[in-house]
Amino acid sequence: MSAAPVGKYRSVLGRLLASPVRTACALAVVAFLWAVAQFYRPDTGFTSLISIGDAISANKLNALKAVPHYVYENSAGYDGAYYAQLALTPTLDEPQLKTAIDNLPYRAKRMLFCWVAWGLGLGQPAWIVQAHALLNVICWLALGWVLLRWFPPTDWENFLRWIGVMFSHGLCMSVRDSLVDGPSLLLVALAMRWVEERRRGAGIATLALAGLGKETSLLAVAGVADVRWREPRTWWRPVLTAGLVAVPLFAWMGYIKWKFGPADDPGMGNFTFPLAGLAEKWGDIAGNLHVRTDSTIRWATLATIFALTVQWLFFVLRWRWDEAWWRLGAAYAGMMIFLSTPVWEGFPGASTRVLLPMTLAFNVLVPRGRKWLPLLIAGNLTVVAAYHEFSPPAREFYRLSGEREVLGAVQIEPVSGWYGPESTRQDAWRWSNGKSELRIRNASGGPLALAVQGRVSAQDAGKLRVFVGDAMIWAGDVGEKQTGVRFGVTVPEGVAVLRFETDKPGRPTLTDARKLAFSLSNLEIVATPAN
Repeated sequence: MSAAPVGKYRSVLGRLLASPVRTACALAVVAFLWAVAQFYRPDTGFTSLISIGDAISANKLNALKAVPHYVYENSAGYDGAYYAQLALTPTLDEPQLKTAIDNLPYRAKRMLFCWVAWGLGLGQPAWIVQAHALLNVICWLALGWVLLRWFPPTDWENFLRWIGVMFSHGLCMSVRDSLVDGPSLLLVALAMRWVEERRRGAGIATLALAGLGKETSLLAVAGVADVRWREPRTWWRPVLTAGLVAVPLFAWMGYIKWKFGPADDPGMGNFTFPLAGLAEKWGDIAGNLHVRTDSTIRWATLATIFALTVQWLFFVLRWRWDEAWWRLGAAYAGMMIFLSTPVWEGFPGASTRVLLPMTLAFNVLVPRGRKWLPLLIAGNLTVVAAYHEFSPPAREFYRLSGEREVLGAVQIEPVSGWYGPESTRQDAWRWSNGKSELRIRNASGGPLALAVQGRVSAQDAGKLRVFVGDAMIWAGDVGEKQTGVRFGVTVPEGVAVLRFETDKPGRPTLTDARKLAFSLSNLEIVATPAN
């Protein structure tokens, strides 16, 4: 490496170290990327960020079924699973879409980022799915850079505002579930930046694009439009701007209606009478705080809804009609009072991502100075719930090893009797209800020898047996203390099933309602061609 690049890197590093605030921003980015990296799996990449549940497995597009992806067991998944399938079919011509996507006309309105994922994936299904999973990560990094315009890393107060947006629960939830809210916020921020730089045309075009990503982004026209309340002769300008911004979305919605007919639910179920949804949420929080189970997330939910209420009150009690950012934030504060149960329900719920532009406007507008610091902190308490979004799925309780050619031809799948995977940093396990199966698909072209070893423990002392078909290949005594399991088996080409059975049925415990019989952990499976 030449001296010039080395000097350049040292200069950048020197500037970072010379400013504690810059260093803190850099460390925050590193922490974010590290948290995202925990979702990577060698066999499925980053697809655990899409939240694909097994409840939709039967109706998934064939194009998605053909791509390795992580599936959450006993789960309906989340909206990102539908957008991933739309990204695989950018022209919406696949007949399977009508059964794969719930309320297809409603989902298909939000195609912008599906098209982006298709483009980043160069039309290749496996790449498209990975691009969809990582699109929010890319937009998070871009947004962090854009926000430096309003929150330059010059003091700790700006750092607090920057962190309040970048690690808000809503933005982290969008990353965690591959949703449209984070990318839409990036476009809203860019639109406001263009307007402030007197490039209103670019701002209008950017916001029009944002509407194709998420229709509620169009509310940001309140900040983008040239509004002069004291000059009635200019009132036609914001009306014209709103019309221009809405044209692409309305044109696309017309095409969607022509192609699929009207939506079963156009989204109006997300709205209700003023403040009814918010009042219901506060009542739900008060009624659940005494529940000891998951108490941490319940208190984090309290902090989150308190923060959103503080933001809302800031716009309601501090009117600034002439300020573009106030108008933008007030538009979303107005929407907030009509949000209904589907948006508020859950811990913490979807409200934080729906109201992300309000959160950004709040951080831009809160006045500087120590006396405003308590308000700034209170309005950014959604960050305390962000940790909940960065809990990666548990590792699987088995690991397959062997020659590369063999590994590519073998698939192992827990099929019946198992509860979901659980793991710590050192161990990974699954509980069984007493009779469980592992399905092994061997496409190597010949029989394989499997050497299997792991650890087992049980709720009640008894005997565990392992079968292949009707042939028992291992048996041993099990109890509360972990013991070793070790056996070998030859599986033919095709499908073979390992069946684990205990003579003591599963039962619930004082702290777990599941019927637990035995736990199998850290299962090592070494596959080699059989002689």
